[in-house]
Amino acid sequence: MDKKSNDGKTKKAHTARRITALAMLTAISVVVGIFCKDAFTFMFYYRFTLENIGVLAAGVFFGPAAGAMVGLASDAISCLLSTNPQLNPIISLGALTVGALSGFVARLLKNKKPALRYAAAVSIAHLFGQVLIKSVGKMLYFGMPWYGIFIGLGFSALAGAAEFAIIMALAKNKQISEFLK
Repeated sequence: MDKKSNDGKTKKAHTARRITALAMLTAISVVVGIFCKDAFTFMFYYRFTLENIGVLAAGVFFGPAAGAMVGLASDAISCLLSTNPQLNPIISLGALTVGALSGFVARLLKNKKPALRYAAAVSIAHLFGQVLIKSVGKMLYFGMPWYGIFIGLGFSALAGAAEFAIIMALAKNKQISEFLK
């Protein structure tokens, strides 16, 4: 087998692993989101959730486009599987933004220490995608009062801290870091 055909097989294998990893991150976001919707929802539009963990991990580890795709796919699938299958385009934009911003910030800070890079990526993605954009969607579509943004900020701070810790643990795992190279 010549080198050219071997490189083609290697590239196909890499692409297949990447697609598989992104599909798994999407599934994680969907499953965690559905569990949290059932277990930790307060007054319909307030909930504590770690549903962004797969979206954030996709953005941080695979880049902004991958994060955006996982965010959009997980939101759409979650809506289809929930008791209210109506897709809210503003909330979908928020999920897309979480993934894209986490990837963009992580790439922008690629020369910084991982803790700073991941903390900034998670914080900025949560602030804009989760707190601001999704809150607007909840206000317009579901009648959430304006002060709900502050309640959402509190939930996002708690969820973001947990998601940051999970991403740090994943990044420190030897097998995962080898896979990501």
